[in-house]
Order: sequence, then structure tokens, then C-alpha cells
Amino acid sequence: MTKNYTIKYSKRKTLGLYITKNAEIEVRVPKATPKKVIEDFVNQHQHWINSHQDAVAKRLAERENFELRFGSNLLFLGRELPLVPVEKPIFGYDGQRFYAYGEMSAEELKASLVGVYRRLAKKVLSTMVNELARHMGLKPKAVKINGARTRWGSCSSAGNLNFSWYLVMAEETTIRYVVVHELAHLLEMNHSPNFWGIVEKVLPNYKAEREKLKNLQKKLSVQSWE
Repeated sequence: MTKNYTIKYSKRKTLGLYITKNAEIEVRVPKATPKKVIEDFVNQHQHWINSHQDAVAKRLAERENFELRFGSNLLFLGRELPLVPVEKPIFGYDGQRFYAYGEMSAEELKASLVGVYRRLAKKVLSTMVNELARHMGLKPKAVKINGARTRWGSCSSAGNLNFSWYLVMAEETTIRYVVVHELAHLLEMNHSPNFWGIVEKVLPNYKAEREKLKNLQKKLSVQSWE
């Protein structure tokens, strides 16, 4: 039976089991819950723990072993493009491929490509925001790029739109969904029916694009870029 787990007490009313991103077991319970009750709860869910912990541990191992190599394919706008070595100390993207100096170390290569992706993201997202903002009659204050792994975009109360550079790995139609989503927050700072009505008016098939984002997130969960 499972012996290694962390207990977190709170004002919650039920017991819950969670597997952390580090593949550790966390039990969240109401305050003053007896240790015996917690132990029995954990033991009753041993099968769930085994299957989910193994899956998270596998993703964690893949992520820790992730390494960019020349010859790999990299995603940009939903397309898989080759990463090729060049003889000069340069790096970039030319529309058909990603390239970098063949003598770069693995860490130098990764840092260089993150820089390339960030520049591409700024260009792609700024253009798309301008286009869709005009279409929706909105005026965001700024477009900013960050390295968020679990949040594709956000909208601040000041009217600034923030996007993860990872987003440009998605298809253009999927990127448009995230942009429309954040622009809609300029009108509705919530996820009410009114908010989704705004999104649907611009992108009737937004639910399909949302599913594509989930699939991309799964791919990225086993990659370590930064």
C-alpha cells in the first residue's frame, strides 16, 4: 500500500487525491480529519494512484530527457519544419526551416530557438490581434509575449493582451481562437454566456479549436524548452 504521500489540511468538506507535476501523491482533506480515515481513503484508491502516478512519472522522465537535435522537426503554425545545422554562427527561421550554427551546444541551441520563437510569436500575434481587433471594433493597449506553459493567453484589466510564445506552434485557426478569446475579455472579464456568445459570433467553431489546444498541450507536456 502507498505510504509516501503529503497531507494538506484546509476548509474543504471532502477528501481528494492529486498527483503533482513531480509525480508525488497529495491528499487534500478537511481540517481535523483522523489519520486512519486518510490512510483508508488512500488505500481504497490504490489502483487510481498507480495508474495516474505512473503516467505522470513517465511524462516527467520524457520531459527531463528532452533535447533538441539537428534533424528534428519543430512546430510552427501547425507545420512540422526541419531543424538544420549551418556552418556560420547564426540561427533563425527562413520560412521553410529552422536553422542554427552546427557547433552550438544543446543549451545554446535551445536558448537560440526560444529567441527565434519569441520573435515569430511577436510578429504573428501582433498582426493577428490588429486584424481581429479591427473586426471586433476593439482597441487593446499592447500585445506582450511571455513563456507561460499552461496559459496560452490572458487579458489584463489595463487592456493589455499577453500570449505564450508556445502558441505559434498551433495552427493559425487555433491561434485565432486564443486571440478572439482574449479580445472578448475586453468586453467581458469573465466566462459568462455573454462572453462565449462574443467568441462564437466571430468563431462559430471555437470548440474544435479549443480541443486542438488540449492536444498541443499534451505534446508540450513532455518537452522542456526553458
